[in-house]
Amino acid sequence: MIFVENIKGIISFTILLINTLALATLMIPLGIIKFLIPVKTLRVSFTKLIIKIGEIWISVNSFWVLNLLNPDIEIKGFESLNKNEWYLATSNHQSWADIFMVQMLTNKKIPMLKFFMKHILIYVPVIGICWWALDMPFLKRYTKEQIKKNPNLQGRDFKEMRKSLNHYSLHPVSVFSYAEGTRFTKRKHEDQASPYKNLLKPKEGGMALALSVIPSIKFLIDITIIYESPKRSFWDYLCGRLKKIKIFVRKIQIPEEFLNEKLIEDANQRTNFKAWINDIWKEKDELISFESFN
Repeated sequence: MIFVENIKGIISFTILLINTLALATLMIPLGIIKFLIPVKTLRVSFTKLIIKIGEIWISVNSFWVLNLLNPDIEIKGFESLNKNEWYLATSNHQSWADIFMVQMLTNKKIPMLKFFMKHILIYVPVIGICWWALDMPFLKRYTKEQIKKNPNLQGRDFKEMRKSLNHYSLHPVSVFSYAEGTRFTKRKHEDQASPYKNLLKPKEGGMALALSVIPSIKFLIDITIIYESPKRSFWDYLCGRLKKIKIFVRKIQIPEEFLNEKLIEDANQRTNFKAWINDIWKEKDELISFESFN
């Protein structure tokens, strides 16, 4: 059984690699042309074309996942979304498989997800350039030690992100942020002394930045993913060991008080926004506990 699963994993990885390399050969040249075009509206047109290629990549991945790995996926609450609205989206994070799940779920149904990514990932061979061509927001954070050595770095990360996200107002987008900031593990959960049974503490910075810069966002898409298998590594996913999966989606109206450009800088608003996110996380935690496989 394990041998068969490992063979399936090798086949899955090979298909994923071929799919990625094939579409990268189309995406990268278009991305370079987009970079050289001085007209913003024309760059947006190239971005939309590149996104179409990205959607093909996701569609091919979804096809082999559903037909080769054949997971039993139960989805609830995804009926009221469309491609003509701006969204802020988040999800609990347990595995690299989460990325494939949310992409499969949302592909061609809402604007393509723009994942907040660490700036260093732009240097990943081939795929880093593809992420850049797809207009993913790369977040460069400065440590307390760096800021202490150079006080001029204070707030620069948010200023740079504000500048890079401004053009998202030109056409519908879905900005995605893993609020936990990292994948859930028991060790991280214990180190944080997280008040949630199934989740790490959420961080509101990335979402607050998106709301500050993109005035068209009015809704939060809250995605909750529950796996039956305790083995949730990316290799386990490729081998088809994540057989039963539940996905719950909520479209939440964002309170009017958080829809303004001062949210990222106003301490009182940030405190209230963090409390609002914590309430959502409490409900998510209760949902996971109730719906988890027994």
